[in-house]
Amino acid sequence: EVKWEMLGKLAVRNTKRSIKDYLIYLITITISFSLMLAFNLVVSSDEVVELSSSMSSFKNVLTFVNIIIVFVVCFLINYTTKIMFEKRSKELGTYMLLGIKKKEIARLLVIENILLGMVAFVFSIPLGFLFSQFVSLIIVKVLGIPEVIFISLNFISIGLLVLYFLAIYILVLFNLLRKIKKMTVHNFLYFDKQNEKKMFHSNKKRNIIFIASIIIGVVALLLWNSRCNMDKFGEQETITYLMISVIMLIISVYGVSATCADILLSIILRSKKIKYHNDNLFVARTFASKARTMSFTFGTLSMLILLSLLCLNFSSINKGAYRTITEETAPYDVDVFDWKHPFDDLNEYIQVVDEDYTINETIEYNIYAEPNHQVQNYYEVQFYDTDPVMKLSDYNKLLKLRNMDTLELENDEYFIVTSRQLLYRVENNESLKNIQISNEKLHLKGTDTKSYWATIATSGKFVVIVPDEYVKDLEISEQHLVIDTEEETTAQLEEKIRKKLEHLLVSVDKEGEKDFEYYRVNVRGTAIEEQNAMTAMLASICLYIAFILISAVGTILAIQSLSDATKYKYRYQTLRRLGVNDKSLFKTIRKQLLILFGVPVVYSVIASLCMVTSFNNVYQALLESKFIYLLYFVGSLLIFFFIYGIYWIATYIGFKRNINEES
Repeated sequence: EVKWEMLGKLAVRNTKRSIKDYLIYLITITISFSLMLAFNLVVSSDEVVELSSSMSSFKNVLTFVNIIIVFVVCFLINYTTKIMFEKRSKELGTYMLLGIKKKEIARLLVIENILLGMVAFVFSIPLGFLFSQFVSLIIVKVLGIPEVIFISLNFISIGLLVLYFLAIYILVLFNLLRKIKKMTVHNFLYFDKQNEKKMFHSNKKRNIIFIASIIIGVVALLLWNSRCNMDKFGEQETITYLMISVIMLIISVYGVSATCADILLSIILRSKKIKYHNDNLFVARTFASKARTMSFTFGTLSMLILLSLLCLNFSSINKGAYRTITEETAPYDVDVFDWKHPFDDLNEYIQVVDEDYTINETIEYNIYAEPNHQVQNYYEVQFYDTDPVMKLSDYNKLLKLRNMDTLELENDEYFIVTSRQLLYRVENNESLKNIQISNEKLHLKGTDTKSYWATIATSGKFVVIVPDEYVKDLEISEQHLVIDTEEETTAQLEEKIRKKLEHLLVSVDKEGEKDFEYYRVNVRGTAIEEQNAMTAMLASICLYIAFILISAVGTILAIQSLSDATKYKYRYQTLRRLGVNDKSLFKTIRKQLLILFGVPVVYSVIASLCMVTSFNNVYQALLESKFIYLLYFVGSLLIFFFIYGIYWIATYIGFKRNINEES
């Protein structure tokens, strides 16, 4: 009982000391746990889920994301525990010399880590509650909803956080206990003299691996670029090629991270001019002691930085594509298509809309089937054997409704309207210079993507516009109705149409099974709401992942640097005794930390730029301009360096404090 009381007091004392020494780490895991709780609270809120049908999938996506975050936080805590273990190894060895058993030392460390984790857990609950209100506010603002949704605490979300907490600490503490089991008194006393083993003792082997890693990285990025284009992005084997590219890139990142620092240091140390300039020799030697033994860690940190930059860029690109996606989904307030019922039945839609909205104009148009399907052949669509055709007068009515310039065609001309993503299939296609419609030869006047939307014609990813007289002998394949309203439509209108006009939208087969054809009705308000929800969901999750990853990298580098500041304090004291003033000393520390924080960033930034540039080949059709992705990339870098910079500044302040203590 006395022994347990002594261990308990010792654990509490050590926990207090750890909180002081590892404040950056404690803040990071507290924020990580609070963000987990915040997003769980948001997705478990009925009010939020009911905002949009897309929000229901938010929970499933978040579950997968949280699994990734658990492993990242686990890596962070495990690495920090290792640093703490190394720092206190002599103390623990002394306990063994005093007769305390290894099992009791293990219990002591477990209690300390659990107490430290509990501090983070307790603070994460109120902080997570505040974060959840902030996330809810962002979602509501993005969706354009006037009222504010209050997120309440619930035991299910807290229970999930407890599960994440237990999963993380069981994995970490199991690894810690496994490590302690192998330790002896000698290991404890001299453990702080050890570090990650130097991976390369041969310069020749190191150089070969470096060159091979660069080549693998270049091949991986070229392979990624070759599949990121509209021509091949839809092919089934593209996913396989992209996966191979990612695996090769991971190998390259670890290979370059494991060798580049050692190579650069070797080059610097061989040059007397560089080596003996100012404090370069001290900085190089100090960094060498870490870089040459932190190869694997640098590789892991580079991968986390690369993932964080990709998440930030994907969030920006997705927001940039918002307007285009909305216009391609539902440019008109209401549009309906049918192939079973006459236009008289479509008038029922007008009556339902007229009950709640002021109707400005309605347009009815037909899509005709051209059996030659000359254009369809180039879209590689296996389900349709005709070309969808629209007469010029109907097309011009639709253009006027969107305040677009109308089209003029000569008697021997035709026009193609298609999506931006599939424009490459008909652009500069010599085979489409001339086609036959109703046995008449027509030549192509041009193409347009701005007036296209997904349901302009459902029998193809394009529509052929021809002078009115060429459709008189063609069969009608689809009937469409477009309604323009004075007021902005909402998702409630689509729900009302579904309920009131179920007899037009639901058919029953011979076996009595219902076939729901709700896709035949498109309401702009619904499209905007769903796109807003998707944008909010992706942006918040991407920012969530990016923040955790950047924080993990910053924390690991911070605690490693602060631990070294205490461990090698004598180096800086020696410099002071040699006459180096504080201004020069702090400049040396800044340079040292800039190099340490900068090494994992360089390759990640280059690789992310190449990958985002390749991905732009697919997304540029949805963005305002071809090169706007570069603006998004710069914005992502600013966000990254803002968060990363906070950790660098905190590390620099802590570093100065550590070397000044008891000087």
